[in-house]
Amino acid sequence: MRTRTHRILSVILAGCLYTSFTAAQAASPWNQTAPLITARAGASIVGIDGVIYAIGGVDGTHFLNSSEYTRIQNDGSLAPWRAGSALNEERGFFGVAAYQGYVYAAGGGKDANGGTLLRSVERAPILGDGGLGPWQREEHELRLPRRCAKLVAMGGYLYALGGYSGALLASVERAPIHADGSLGEWALLEAPLTQPRYIHGAARTATHVYIAGGHAQQGGGGETAVEWRAMKDGEAWRSAAPLQHGRYGLSVVSHAARLYAMGGLSGATFYDVIETSAIGAGGAPGPWQKTTALPLPLADFGAVVAGEQLYLIGGTNQDGYYNTVYSARFDARGGLSAAAASPADTAAPAPVKRVQLEHAGVITQALDGGMYIYLEVDTGAGREWLAAANMALRTGERVRYSEGIMMRDFFSKHLQRRFDAIRFVGKLEKDSAE
Repeated sequence: MRTRTHRILSVILAGCLYTSFTAAQAASPWNQTAPLITARAGASIVGIDGVIYAIGGVDGTHFLNSSEYTRIQNDGSLAPWRAGSALNEERGFFGVAAYQGYVYAAGGGKDANGGTLLRSVERAPILGDGGLGPWQREEHELRLPRRCAKLVAMGGYLYALGGYSGALLASVERAPIHADGSLGEWALLEAPLTQPRYIHGAARTATHVYIAGGHAQQGGGGETAVEWRAMKDGEAWRSAAPLQHGRYGLSVVSHAARLYAMGGLSGATFYDVIETSAIGAGGAPGPWQKTTALPLPLADFGAVVAGEQLYLIGGTNQDGYYNTVYSARFDARGGLSAAAASPADTAAPAPVKRVQLEHAGVITQALDGGMYIYLEVDTGAGREWLAAANMALRTGERVRYSEGIMMRDFFSKHLQRRFDAIRFVGKLEKDSAE
């Protein structure tokens, strides 16, 4: 394997920063608290009874099987993170859920470009001290491999929603959770999502599940579509008011009868935008409105709600991979306000893993694709197609680019052209050594 072959989904399309800024946001509500041991994007983050777990993901170089955990302290700050038990295999962009004393991890990807798509499922018991016991493989695997699926545990079942298995998926499957924590066989449900979902956000309440955004099936931008359903038999997924900004790699949480869709990216733009929607009496989300922004544009990060506190954990943008953890408090108006900073809280964000440009080639074709530029490059070992943030480039120029992610059978709506294989790269520059 190449040394840095794992610059995947979280840096698909970097470029200009999007920063919404108003006078009301001039005083940031965000504090930084104890950072992760390891920078992680595409990790699975889950909070259970005052403990937060960060599991797997990508550190900017490798897929990870490591985990770490921290306890929320009385003042809202986090205790130093501690190393936890390791997954049986490396995985990033996978689903995680907790149910009755166990944490479950399902699907995801690993290896070069995240190209090995996983069906495997693991679970670990939650120990008395808040740590996780050894992960053990479940006998029953997902029916389909699912990278970037969301996992929800409700009503004695574990649900896997959407993802990518060589094509974008609208299907949902579930497995019964037995009394000893083990899973029964997975079965595909008759009621699919309203559309394929990939790198989407999901949140749940006690009775409903909500899905927002994702990677567009055509054109490569971000989806605005939102859907929801009560997680009981006989219910169908229903469309709701769309997001104002189409995004993938976003995080979605629920708090006090509201949903929050945070960050993400679309095309060349990483977002710091947070939109919120009030959940009606019947469970339907209302129109989305902007509220307090993130502390910086960010995608593929984890988000945990604990009481009135919100934590943002890890993630990535065009600058690199972050080990930072931010916190803020929900306010009565549905926005976010500053909590009193504890002595453990710090300032200045700093990515600990920078995006590397380890690939190079000479442009043999350059096509203007709207928000993207599509390039055929000769690497010296063959030719491949790239999609990157649009910029002024021409044939004959040499470029360097990051690992990105390979998409098969991709259709560009703008070009009205199908690519058998194309690499979406987060960072591309003219080669200064040219």
